[in-house]
Amino acid sequence: MEEIPALYPTEQEFKNPIDFLSNPHIKRLGVRYGMVKVVPPNGFCPPLSIDMENFTFQPRIQNLENLDLKNRCRLFFMKQLNNFKRSVKDPSKLILREPYTIVEYSDSTHASEILKKKVYFYDVFSELIKDNRTLTDTTQSFRRKLKFRDISQLRGDSSLWRTISKKFNVPIGLLKEIFEKYIASYYIFLHSLNENVHTALHADQYPKSLLSDDEDDFDLGPDSNSGSDFEEDDDDACIVCRKTNDPKRTILCDSCDKPFHIYCLSPPLERVPSGDWICNTCIVGNGYYGFTQDTHDYSLPEFQEYCKHQNSRLLPARKLSIDELEEMFWSLVTKNRRSSLTTVKYGADIHNELPGQITGFPTREFIPKNINGDELKDYLKYCDHPMNLTNLPMAHNSLLPLFKRNISGMTIPWIYIGSLFSTFCWHMEDQYTLSANYQHEGDPKVWYSIPESGCTKFNDLLNDMSPDLFIKQPDLLHQLVTLISPYDSNFKKSGIPVYKAVQKPNEYIITFPKCYHAGFNTESMCFDMFDLMINVLDKYNKDTLLFNDAFVRQCYSSLIVFYNTELKRIRKIQAIVPRTTLLEVHTDPNDEDEEYDIFCSQCKTICSIAFVLRKNNSDSIRTYKRHKKNHLSIRQWNELSTTDSKVSILCTQDYLKSIQNLNNSDGEEPYIDDELYFTKSLKDIDSLIKQVGVKLDR
Repeated sequence: MEEIPALYPTEQEFKNPIDFLSNPHIKRLGVRYGMVKVVPPNGFCPPLSIDMENFTFQPRIQNLENLDLKNRCRLFFMKQLNNFKRSVKDPSKLILREPYTIVEYSDSTHASEILKKKVYFYDVFSELIKDNRTLTDTTQSFRRKLKFRDISQLRGDSSLWRTISKKFNVPIGLLKEIFEKYIASYYIFLHSLNENVHTALHADQYPKSLLSDDEDDFDLGPDSNSGSDFEEDDDDACIVCRKTNDPKRTILCDSCDKPFHIYCLSPPLERVPSGDWICNTCIVGNGYYGFTQDTHDYSLPEFQEYCKHQNSRLLPARKLSIDELEEMFWSLVTKNRRSSLTTVKYGADIHNELPGQITGFPTREFIPKNINGDELKDYLKYCDHPMNLTNLPMAHNSLLPLFKRNISGMTIPWIYIGSLFSTFCWHMEDQYTLSANYQHEGDPKVWYSIPESGCTKFNDLLNDMSPDLFIKQPDLLHQLVTLISPYDSNFKKSGIPVYKAVQKPNEYIITFPKCYHAGFNTESMCFDMFDLMINVLDKYNKDTLLFNDAFVRQCYSSLIVFYNTELKRIRKIQAIVPRTTLLEVHTDPNDEDEEYDIFCSQCKTICSIAFVLRKNNSDSIRTYKRHKKNHLSIRQWNELSTTDSKVSILCTQDYLKSIQNLNNSDGEEPYIDDELYFTKSLKDIDSLIKQVGVKLDR
């Protein structure tokens, strides 16, 4: 695989990094390869400056095999099939232990030779449904949906079965047997959901992965104490209505342990059933997967001991080359070893706040006790150097100072502490920014880049490999939990341009806008990383000119439709909710974690105009003084609904839905303590819309 170019700036160029990276020649290299390596001039080697006595972090726990897209989809599907069988009380009790079956058949060229082959259930299912994806125009935006054909049509589609048979090199008869034995009844169930599979999923603030129970029983090394892959909400609130009343008519899903009122289900149940009961989310599958967070706080020396244990567990006695480590890594990721998952730890996105814990670069806020004299002079020079990642965001010609506020991960770097085979999955930087990564010490780090020219093909490949997953998790590639090997045969056939980099200590990797990148650590190492903005973004600014007046008018029309719809909902709510308040929010521009939007507890959408603060049981709201609520920060509002199960923040649509579904079993007035809050003045919105309309008509 071709490697990205390495750049060797002069001392003068290195002191003006933004100008250097903005050079047209460098930008062309960045566009072509997606990223470049920058090797500092001789003599530049800042000491690692971390407060070893106090610096601690909680690493992520990564199961490598579950990160592979195809592996994860296969395991998801096996769990979904098993949950379906439990839900319908299948008398066969054919609970699957592996995501495949082994078929035997005669070789067409040598009749006497018997061939054996694994056929994965998900692979058959995905081939049957991928051609049924449709783009449906809804509210002037396109949303991908799955349309399940009638099973009789599916069974009779000889052309489709021939195509699948040719792809898998398995006789049609055997494939149909597999479908009928393992998949057909589940397919009929999915078809019965009226083609809206995603609507069968219950919105959950703390979703549970179907694979979470696979992540508990493996050797994580010394001092391991893994937590859950989601923050447990300790209340017993119904997932649908978020109310904690009526425990006698509340049922727990036997797969995810989430509570539901039997009358909140669709269709509702008359009584709590006996035996296993599985919610639709666990049958259909929500596609959710997240890293478990270790609950142990590691110091750097402790983590180095873990790394030694990890190396002795996974590596032979002899030292392996980068190529051998690369081959071993992708072998661990892509091979499905259900009995022995390879588990590693990664200290990622560490953003501590105290001096000596924010960055590995020298800073004036933290000077190690053992530095004095001439060493101190050199140390202070590194504190002020433009390529110190604490300074680079604000360097000359950087665009980030225009924001006039701290942004964690952009104006303030994050620290990464890697171990053998710990990985960062395929992703691109938010907002089309560049990123800068500096390795302080340790062993080499392997990177892969897909430049902007290959992004569409890459997205198409992943959607083709997992057609249902991207409908359940449309932002999957923003979650940093998915790998596919660049050496995969499908990857190569797709013609996706991909390049490699091997980063060593005292080297920078710069990723350019719209570059997908991924990689892994070859042993223990320490990095600083942050996003940056330079005038390379001019290209994307100019692209916006292509969105002409017609598009702007279309957006304006959509805004009018949205606003009028929201007004109708607000009027309905005002007729039943006794109190309304205009929210007063004071933001702190110096707070790097400041939030600007209030989110609905139910659907997670932004409450852009109004929301209702909803009580979930008796006396819940009365404990909050009205004047205190009106002085909460945005973050405190969002935390209020996530940390206190007694209250919910609901967008106008979800609030009205909850009113329709309300089962007022205890006879109390349901709306008496609910409050309608406006995030913006309706008068101001009316004025703004009129101004926009006048400008468009000029």
